[in-house]
Amino acid sequence: MDENKPQELEETFNHITYLVGAMQSTAEKDDGSSKREYVYNELLLRSVYPIHPVKQESNKTGMNTNTLKDKMKGWKLSGNWELYREKSKEIWIGKYAILENGQLVKILGDIDYVNMSTWITFIYNKGDKPCGSFGECYGAVEHQIPIYIITDITKSELPDSLVQWVECTEGKVFENFSQYFDYIDKEYKLKRIENKKI
Repeated sequence: MDENKPQELEETFNHITYLVGAMQSTAEKDDGSSKREYVYNELLLRSVYPIHPVKQESNKTGMNTNTLKDKMKGWKLSGNWELYREKSKEIWIGKYAILENGQLVKILGDIDYVNMSTWITFIYNKGDKPCGSFGECYGAVEHQIPIYIITDITKSELPDSLVQWVECTEGKVFENFSQYFDYIDKEYKLKRIENKKI
């Protein structure tokens, strides 16, 4: 058993992938949900657990993505660095909690999401302004986790360091979801289950 993956996920899913991409400033003018929905559902049908950061945000911080964005902006402008720091740590490092039964658990942060992934799925559209995604890609390089980018930007126009990280991890750049799924289906021997309940 891979010690970076919780046992429960390993029993249900063959692989885990973190869905990175812009959340604060997106081409879709939302919290990053819409760019992830299709790939999220398709991965579940392939027994791949897609870590969807927008869905996980309230578990870590107690707020949805849009509320947290507004709060973080306000704390930054007002100089309330204590609250800003606290939520930053919850986002990136996670936190520990004690359940009602006394069990100690860790609520995972973005760094954990990277480390437990078989590969990283980075959705990067024209008009997106990702920031944390680049840090997450750097983390993937440190742990030699392949980075797969789905983008409408040509590979030659992507930022140099990002392309270098993709190459360092033997990752790939795809023009669309179809290319991405064709590749991961073959590479990881995935089978799509049409009638699987999500």
